[in-house]
Amino acid sequence: MRDDIEELRGLEGEARVFGRYLVGREPPDELVERYRAANAAIFTEPVGPEDAALVAFVRRHAWSVSLLDAASGLLRPGNLLRNKILLMAAILETSPAFADDFLPRNTGPLRLLLGVFAHGTVAVARAVLGAVVYAAAIRSRA
Repeated sequence: MRDDIEELRGLEGEARVFGRYLVGREPPDELVERYRAANAAIFTEPVGPEDAALVAFVRRHAWSVSLLDAASGLLRPGNLLRNKILLMAAILETSPAFADDFLPRNTGPLRLLLGVFAHGTVAVARAVLGAVVYAAAIRSRA
């Protein structure tokens, strides 16, 4: 019973962390509940130790989500952490309150080029730094 309560709290925390990461603000309780229910329905297979360690690390260290997401995209694209982030993105994207955050913006060619360069640079930096955090996170196994 206690493990179930801790798991619920963990999933609620994940939903809030992933919401802040994806759209810059916490999702409302109804979307947190939708995330929790979707986890129960989708992620039914046993979790491997590396995946468990990454998710546990993000639960304890919310600051690491962007770094671990970037590193996971290179090192293990289909891992549990990335799948959970993708699940939260789908929930947010299909919610009227957050749908606009996922729609394209009109920009001029110069601003687009500068934006691609800036975002690409940040992505590479996150992936490199994230690889270091990734190694530490999977060793923590907690």
